This record gives sequence, structure tokens and C-alpha cells, in this order.
Amino acid sequence: MKIPVYLVAAQWALLLTLALLVIIVYRQLGRVFGRREPEARPGPLVGSDAASFEYMRLGDDTLQYCAPGNGQATLVAFVEPSCMTCDNLVAAMSAAGDAGELAGLRVLLLISDPPGYLQISDAFRSTRLELGRVTAHAVREAYNVSATPVLVAIDGAGAVRAAGPAGSLADVRTFVQACLLPAPDVTLPVVPAARESRPEPEAAARAATSE
Repeated sequence: MKIPVYLVAAQWALLLTLALLVIIVYRQLGRVFGRREPEARPGPLVGSDAASFEYMRLGDDTLQYCAPGNGQATLVAFVEPSCMTCDNLVAAMSAAGDAGELAGLRVLLLISDPPGYLQISDAFRSTRLELGRVTAHAVREAYNVSATPVLVAIDGAGAVRAAGPAGSLADVRTFVQACLLPAPDVTLPVVPAARESRPEPEAAARAATSE
């Protein structure tokens, strides 16, 4: 039996409509379930006290201790030779150091990769900045570092002034300026103004009579 043409057309129209509805529903579900909470910015909370930590200084393999808050501003970079983005940050920091823009700061590049990995990066091999290695996961936890690079600016009082990813010379300069920000103003208690001591009227009269 031959199916009427209008029934075939109706079936195709229904199928196309259903397909369109499926696509619309699929896209709406993707928007709802595909939403993610914004990722937290890496690095310690700005305004918090920077944690002290130990590290192995590469070059002489001596154990060092970094305790921010000794009066000297500190710039700490969490980087890895195996991280291609980190090369840009290390090169930018090295350029700033060679230009004297890091003078007065304690600058430290921290890695957790094996020291042999330094050979795979020109930026790491050629830098004259201090390189250290941390193996304790607690250090990266304290500084909220789950991925590199992360740059942390710490003022002379040991407070974090800026933290987050960086990769260019302009970024480095911004973090250097953050390191050198003056300490927040401290509101001092209001002390009543001292009043000038005046003699009582009777005492003044007696003094004038005695003269």
C-alpha cells in the first residue's frame, strides 16, 4: 500500500521537530551542569602573614631558612624547569635583576623538580638569582600553590601584598612595587592636649601683694 505523500511529509516534520527539541534540551542541560565555581586565585591570601619555610639552596646544597618579616621585602617565585610558562617568568625576573630593579629585595626562585631538570631550561641555567628546592609539600600548601608559576610579594613586615600567576616583565614590576608598599597606617589613640598650667586667682593675688 502506498503511503500518502502528506503522511511522509508529516513524519519528517515531526522527526525534525523532535531532533531540534533534543538539541535545545541538550544545550540547556550542558549550560546548567557545565557551570563551575570560579577557581580560587593561586597564592596566599593578600594581607595574611607569609609562612616561614626551609629550602635547599642549589649550588652549594646548604639548608636555608626563609623567615619573612625581618625588615626586608621578599619576592618568592614558585616555578619549575619543566614548566614552559615558568621560563618566561624566570627570564623576566632575571632581566629585572640585571637592570637593578630588584635591588633591596630578597629574591628567591623555588622549585620542587629534581635539580637535574635545570639543564632543560635556558632561563633557569642562566639566571643569577638565588635558586632553592623545597621537597616538603607543606610549603606549597602554606602558599596555596597547586600549579606554577606563582609569584608572591611580601613586605618587610612579613605580610603578603600580592600573589598570583605572572609571566612578563610588567608583571614582575607590579609585584616589586607591591613589595615596597608602605605598611598600613595604624590609628593611634587620641591623647587630650595638655593644658597650660595657670595659677589660681587667689594665689596670683598673693604673689602680686608679696612683690
